Amino acid sequence: MIKLIQLKVVLLETEIGESRVVMSPADAQELGASFESRVKVMSLDGRGAIALLSLSGSEEFIKKGQIGIFQDVARLLGVEDGSIVQVDLAKPTKSSATIKKKTLGTKLSKEEIYSLVRDIYEGVVSKVELAAFVTALQFHGADMDEVEFLTRAMAEVGAMLDFGDALIVDKHGIGGVPGTSKDALLIVPIVAAAGLMIPKTSTRAILSPSGTVDTMEVLAPVDLSSDEIIEITRRIGGVITWTRSANLSPVDAILIERVEHPLSMDPEPLIYASIMSKKYAAGVKRMVLDIPTGPESKVESIKEARKMARNMITLGDRLGIRVEAAISYGGQPVGEFIGPALEAREALTTLITGGKGAGSLVEKAVALAGIILELGGVASIGEGASLARKILTSKRAYEKMRQIIEAQGGDPDIRPEDIEVGPYREVVRAPMKGYITAVSNRAITRIARAAGAPKDKGAGVRVFGKRGDKVEPGDPLIEIYSSSETRLQAALELTRGLEPIRVEGMILEIHREHLIRF
Repeated sequence: MIKLIQLKVVLLETEIGESRVVMSPADAQELGASFESRVKVMSLDGRGAIALLSLSGSEEFIKKGQIGIFQDVARLLGVEDGSIVQVDLAKPTKSSATIKKKTLGTKLSKEEIYSLVRDIYEGVVSKVELAAFVTALQFHGADMDEVEFLTRAMAEVGAMLDFGDALIVDKHGIGGVPGTSKDALLIVPIVAAAGLMIPKTSTRAILSPSGTVDTMEVLAPVDLSSDEIIEITRRIGGVITWTRSANLSPVDAILIERVEHPLSMDPEPLIYASIMSKKYAAGVKRMVLDIPTGPESKVESIKEARKMARNMITLGDRLGIRVEAAISYGGQPVGEFIGPALEAREALTTLITGGKGAGSLVEKAVALAGIILELGGVASIGEGASLARKILTSKRAYEKMRQIIEAQGGDPDIRPEDIEVGPYREVVRAPMKGYITAVSNRAITRIARAAGAPKDKGAGVRVFGKRGDKVEPGDPLIEIYSSSETRLQAALELTRGLEPIRVEGMILEIHREHLIRF
C-alpha cells in the first residue's frame, strides 16, 4: 500500500514553468520516491496537483517534514507558506509509455499524442522524457497523421482565437536568415491597409539576433491577451504580438526552450507542428509560408525547400488552412541592419519614406504581402505585388502601422531617430580593393548575439555591402553596436576569426606550376 505523508509548505517565490516540488531525501525515501518521481500533492480542502520531485541538497533549504512548492503549483493548490499538504506517489502516466514507444520508432495514435501534449502542458513530463521524445522525432520522424494530431493537440491545449466567419490571413517565415524579423513590420500594415485581417503572432528569438516580437517590442508592447488580439485585429486590421502572452500553442515554447534550443535540435515534424499549431490556434484560414533557401540558411537546397513546401501545404489542407509557400533567396542577410532596435529603425524608416529602403527588404516584403493580398481576394493573381507596392509607396502602410503601434500601447509618433541603439560601436573595414564574394549568415548572427542581441535591444550589426559589391581599401564592411563595451570587444574578437564578409580581387588564384623545356 502506498504510504501517504503530511508535510508543511515552504512557499518558493519563483515560477519555473513546470509542475515541481522539493522534498528532503529522508521524506522522499519514506514515501518511496526518488528524483524526478511523480508525486500527488493535495491541500486539506481537497485540491490536488501532480508534480515532479526534486530533492533538497541541504537541510538549510528544505528540512525533513517540509515541502518546497513553487508558485506554479501553489496557485493550483491554493496553499500558503506554512499550509499542510498530503503527499503520496502518483500513478505512472501513460506519457512515459508513449515516449518509450516513439523511441522504438512505433507510430503513435491520436489518443497517445493528445495525452502526451496535455501532460507536457501540465508540467508532469520530465526534461529527460522531453529530450527523449524530441530525439525520437529527430531520428525516427513522424508520418502526416502523427504531425496533424501533434499540431492540433499543441493548439487545442492552449487558447484558440475565435474570429467567427471572418477571413484571417497571415505570413510565417521559417527563419534562419539574419534581418528577416523586420519584414513583418512592413507586411502586416500593408495587408491590414488593404482591408484584410492579419493577427501576426510570433515567438521570441531563440538562436537568431532578433525575432519579429523582439523587433516590434521596440515600438510597442507585444504581451497582448487573446481578447486584446481579437479586439485590435477587428478594429485596426492587424497586430504583431507574442504567442506566449496569449497562451497560443504553449507546448511549442516548452519544447523549444527546454529541449530544442539546449540540444540545437530541430526535428522536421516539430518544425511543421510548431508553425501550424500557432496558425491553427490563431484562427488563420489562408497564409503564405516563406522558406528562405541558400548557403547557411535553415534550408540550404531547393530540393529540401520544395519538400517542406509540399508537406506544409498538405498539413494546411488537413487543418482547413490554405497554404501557399514562397521559396525565397536566403543566401545573405535581409536589409542592412541586424538586431531588434536597428531592425525597428530600418522598418520604420522604410514605412515613413514610402519604401525607400534596402532593396532586399522592400522587394521581399512587397512580394510576400502581394501573395497574401491575392489569397485574401483583394488582388487578382499576379497583381498582388503591384497593389502591395502602391500601399507602401503611398504611405498608407505607414499610417496603418501608426494605428497598430497606438492600439498596442506604443507611441504612434515615434521616429527612427527616437529609437536608441547601442552607444558602443566599431566599424570593420575592407583590407583590400576588390569585390564582396560572400556574406556569412552564421557569422553575422554569431557576432550580433555576441554583442548582446536580442536581449540587448540596441545591440546588433549593420551590413554595408552585399555579394557582388565593389569595395576600396578602408571601406566599411560591417558596424557592430552594443550597450556594453565588454560585449563589443567580444564581438570584435569573434569577427577576426569568422570572416563575416569576404573580399577578393578579380583574380582569385594564380597557378605557375609548369615545366619549361629549352
